[in-house]
Formats: sequence, C-alpha cells, structure tokens
Amino acid sequence: MKTILTILLMAALGGCAAIEHQQTFQQSAPTKFPATSNVMIFEYRNVNIQDIYDMLYSDFLIIGRSGFVGPYEDPKSSVDFAKSIGTDVFVTASQFKETRTSFVPIVTPTASTSYYSGNNMAGPFFGTSNNYGTRTSMIPVYIDRYEQSGLYLKNVNHIVPLWEKKRSDFKETEANPLSGIWYNQNFDLKLYKSGTQMVAFFDSTPKGKERGQLDDIKLLFNPQTGAGVYMMADRTPQPAQIKVNKFGNLQVDITSLAESVSFARRK
Repeated sequence: MKTILTILLMAALGGCAAIEHQQTFQQSAPTKFPATSNVMIFEYRNVNIQDIYDMLYSDFLIIGRSGFVGPYEDPKSSVDFAKSIGTDVFVTASQFKETRTSFVPIVTPTASTSYYSGNNMAGPFFGTSNNYGTRTSMIPVYIDRYEQSGLYLKNVNHIVPLWEKKRSDFKETEANPLSGIWYNQNFDLKLYKSGTQMVAFFDSTPKGKERGQLDDIKLLFNPQTGAGVYMMADRTPQPAQIKVNKFGNLQVDITSLAESVSFARRK
C-alpha cells in the first residue's frame, strides 16, 4: 500500500511542472542569435547573480534573464532552450526561501469482506460478500522553495574564458613569498605572481574526480585582500577567500558552499 501511495502522490504532483527558467525568460540583448550546439552550465548557491556576473562573466553579453521563486529546478532542464537562443554559457543562482505545506488528495481503492450465516428450511447456511469502493485521503506535501535566477550569456568577442586559460596566458612578473609548488593528495599546483594577482595552475595531471589538464588554471587571487576565484572539480569558477593559515598551508574558503580546501608547500 505504501508503494501505491508513493506512485499516486508522484503522479499527482507531476504532469503540471513547467520549466520556469524558460517560462520567465526575458530578452536583454537588442538582437537574436542563431542556435548553438553546446552550452556550459555554471550553478551557484547563496550568491547574488549580478555580483557573480560582474566578477566572473562580464566579458560575456547577457542575452536574457530568468527569475522565479519555486521548487528547485535543475538548470540542465533548460539546456535545449538555452541552445535555441544562442547561449554559450548559462549561469544560475539559487537561495533557499521557505518550506510550504500543501495537501494533495489521493484516491485509493478499498475492499472489505462481510461474513454471514443463518438457518432456513434447508438447514444452516453461511457465506461471504466482497464490497469494493474508494477512499480519499489528504496527504501533506512539504515543498522547499528557492529564489532562482538565470543569465543566458554569449561570447560575442570570442575571448578565452577564465576556466579555459593556461599557464601561457599569465606571464610571471615578479618573485613573491608564496611562489612555488603547492600540493594536495590529487595534484600539484604551480603558484606565482602575474601583475597584481597570484595565479596557480595544475603542475601535475589531476587525479580522482578533478577535471582539467596539466597547466590549466586552478585559482587566482589578490595577495593583499585574499579575494579570488577557485575552480571547482567540475571547473565551475567560485568566489573564494585565499590565505596562508596558521599551519602554513594555503587555505581556500569557498564561502557560498561553506567548503574549504588546502594545500601544503612542497619543499
């Protein structure tokens, strides 16, 4: 019975879901673009999407925007739509807003059996009868709702995006106490100063779930403020605070995800 209720509940909740990123899309660019065959998706949590755009994607033209409050929607469900309008990069942000309770009527079949007996001129008798019907139950459903927004971006100037940059794109300009090789269990990093920023690249081929190749950029930051960008395992650039902690390790705090990673200096 529990399995039947679960199936019926899923059916009651399904069937009416719309792709809200598509439904709420509003054009921003003055012209339309031909469809693309590939879209990069970058997803963020607990951040202001305009701040993310200003920090990481300002070299891209905003084709359009979407925004809504509702159950979490996987941005992958909007890939086909994003391609159809010429999007190169689709950036989304979500932030928890509230949990709402609603009640869904679920109709389930019922069955009962009646037993009877007695006596007549032929003697004693007994038997059964089956009764069938339905019962309607109101099932509580708890739905988490999120403020969700999206930016559809176009690389109109054909720039090399940050997540594709290599060591050759950043010239080492001067020595710095942080310069050198830093490592964790999955890869080595080559860190040096380029202009006003510290930049680090894979100095060994990454292992495990880490995506990337030798000499791909992994992080960059301002050595004075620690504000910077860290490439996650899937190559999503995330805002980060980067510093040398009291243990002498290079610590990266990804505040929007409440995550930290660290690297030791190779001697």
